[in-house]
Amino acid sequence: MFGALDRTWIVAEIGVNHEGDEAIAADLIRKAAAAGADAVKFQTYRPDTFVSATQPERRDVVAGRMLPDGAMQRLADIAAEAGVTFFSTPLGLPDVDLLDPVCPLFKIASGEITWAALLEKVAGTGKPMIVSTGGALGPEIGRAVDIILTIRPDIIEKGELVLMHCVSAYPTPPEEANLANIPMLAERFGALIGYSDHTLGIKACELAVGYGAVVLEKHFTYRKEDQAFRDHALSADPDDMAALVDAVRQAERYRGIGERRLQPSEEAVLPAMRRGLHAAADLAAGTVLEAGHLTGLRPLVGIPVEQIDRVIGRTLAHDIADGMLVSDKDLL
Repeated sequence: MFGALDRTWIVAEIGVNHEGDEAIAADLIRKAAAAGADAVKFQTYRPDTFVSATQPERRDVVAGRMLPDGAMQRLADIAAEAGVTFFSTPLGLPDVDLLDPVCPLFKIASGEITWAALLEKVAGTGKPMIVSTGGALGPEIGRAVDIILTIRPDIIEKGELVLMHCVSAYPTPPEEANLANIPMLAERFGALIGYSDHTLGIKACELAVGYGAVVLEKHFTYRKEDQAFRDHALSADPDDMAALVDAVRQAERYRGIGERRLQPSEEAVLPAMRRGLHAAADLAAGTVLEAGHLTGLRPLVGIPVEQIDRVIGRTLAHDIADGMLVSDKDLL
């Protein structure tokens, strides 16, 4: 799936910024699509399979941000109408079964990267997986990848596993974004790498493209200001998301491809900047050429300087003045 992408896949992470209001969730999907996002992502959970019974107040808070039964299917339909991919993060084992009929892929949250049972259950669906790595060191990421590979040994080969570089701080200070982890993770694990952003603003996402991120995830809200829930403040609003999409598409143009080739715009100027072989002094007919007889001058006309070895030892057919071109027709 992801290996076939021809551009960075931008995910608007709605999460629970709807705060339990399905109408707001639907509106956020449409706003994300209008801003140019490729996908929208939610979080799916039940309080009793998510938060400990020892924290009843926290259970009450997360319960208040739950969407009603059936909402995932309805929101998936709205996303399809809007032209964006819909998926969600299961935060409990029963949530995988709930989401499987409506999600074409799954996201594993950073906090679940050590939960083998969830990794196994999601891998068992056979669907593409995005795994966030916030707070995880190399051995923990490696263990998660190994668990997934046990169930889906071909998931990396098929381009269906994306590891998301992520820093689990809300917000993440710029000096801790550590975007150099993106190529490091790619080299270490051989999977596709994305970036889940918790910094303020959009600059980190723009820069992540240059580091090779194939998927970008940014929290998304309808309004950042005057909100009690912390996620709103570090989210992109519709204007921010539109600016992020524009910046990423521009960054992609600058990034190009990882292959060295002559660019069309270079072709016209290349002869003017390269050097051809010329006489380094007045040379008489019959001179057997040595390296000291020759120099490289712009533009490149005739024999390129890198081919001097095929000229050394040959004889001049006629006189050539200092600084004049030496070409094959001048040689015997």
